[in-house]
Amino acid sequence: MARKVIPRDRLPPLQKSYDQLCAWLNYDTSTRHSARVLLDSSYVKPFFREYTRDFLEPAHGHAAVQCAELYGWCVSTDAFLQPKYASSEMQSNSKKDWTPLDHAARFLVRVLRYSWENDGEWSSGKFDPANDDDGEGELEFFQVWAILQYLQAEWEAANVDDLEMERLSEIFPETTSRL
Repeated sequence: MARKVIPRDRLPPLQKSYDQLCAWLNYDTSTRHSARVLLDSSYVKPFFREYTRDFLEPAHGHAAVQCAELYGWCVSTDAFLQPKYASSEMQSNSKKDWTPLDHAARFLVRVLRYSWENDGEWSSGKFDPANDDDGEGELEFFQVWAILQYLQAEWEAANVDDLEMERLSEIFPETTSRL
């Protein structure tokens, strides 16, 4: 599905979500343009392109994956060590029976691992909640989840005709208390 232009009436609520994302990523008003640069970077864009191709385009309409649910899933499945999430060799046709959690976990794992391996935006180098005394790994997890939420809302704003407008301005209700 080719990306469409976001309808004008969807821009104000999407801007509100972008502002929330910038705050969550610790960008202030003078550096918020850097958030867009990050979203379009090689640390995020190719992995969202895969997420779009393998999940959003064939199956849009699913509720967004909640942060706590994804966090629990990644811990319980040891997602960062599973080849189906971490490997660059995973083929689209191998994902036919995947759940929304599988797709979200793959996006998150691939973004963080690629960043860790290439001196990117996130640099803790591990996801190990039991040994994350400074909270750096957890913060990275939450930031990449927030990026996925925003990019999914942006994609839906452009491509889903019957989108509920509240979805665009309320993508971070679970995390705003963490800011």
